[in-house]
Amino acid sequence: MRPVTPLLRLILEVFAGLALIAGGLLFIGATRTDRWWSWTIEPPLTAATLGAFYWAAFVLILTAARSRTWARARPAVYPIAVIALLLLVITLVHIERFDLDSLFGVFWVVVYALVPPLLAWAIADQLSTGGEDRRGPQRLPKLLRRVLILEGAVLLAAGLLLLISPGAADDIWPWALSPLTSRAIGSFLFGIGVAALIAARDDDPLTFRGAALAYAALGLLELIALNLHIPDLGDRPLATTLYAAFWVAVLLTGGYGLSAARAASRS
Repeated sequence: MRPVTPLLRLILEVFAGLALIAGGLLFIGATRTDRWWSWTIEPPLTAATLGAFYWAAFVLILTAARSRTWARARPAVYPIAVIALLLLVITLVHIERFDLDSLFGVFWVVVYALVPPLLAWAIADQLSTGGEDRRGPQRLPKLLRRVLILEGAVLLAAGLLLLISPGAADDIWPWALSPLTSRAIGSFLFGIGVAALIAARDDDPLTFRGAALAYAALGLLELIALNLHIPDLGDRPLATTLYAAFWVAVLLTGGYGLSAARAASRS
């Protein structure tokens, strides 16, 4: 099996640390983004939602960094690269929204200017190493694989909609979003959709274990964020119900994936 290269492991560990810090600033400091973030985010529910994405990304990146083989790390690396590239693009599109007079604003721009090329370099270095990427003998339960395909398709569609037409959030999202926050959320949704579809394609419960842990963490964190900031919700009961139900489904899917991975590791 092809091992994870030292370069890729180092870059993933650094990115995991950045995601952990970003998640804390947004999730815990949701009401203080005017002082502790790259741009002011309103309402706080939006900041907490983005913080949940970053903390789930931390779990995903850290499990990839600790993977011994490229086959185990790959399902996390490609989605993270997609998210980083999309965030770079929306940064350039909305550069006027960032507080470039603050350390946080400058740091955001510098980080997202560096992350995509660094990841591309690390991936190219990884792919140049020798070894095979064989799939294990176990397969995902059929129900889990079908659910991942369905959820992945929903995430891709929602992410694309928020990225391409941020005004669509006015009709489908449970609370008001600005064009920048709509596209930031859309970037994460699209990347998570890619991760779900990669897991379904790989069809390997052991390979899915790290992503399943991040998936479960994401569902739980998004539900906590929603509960903490209920007053920020708009008068859209159907959208709110569907939104909460989807994250419950993501939490259950992640738990199911972890159970399948444990069963596969014992067989």
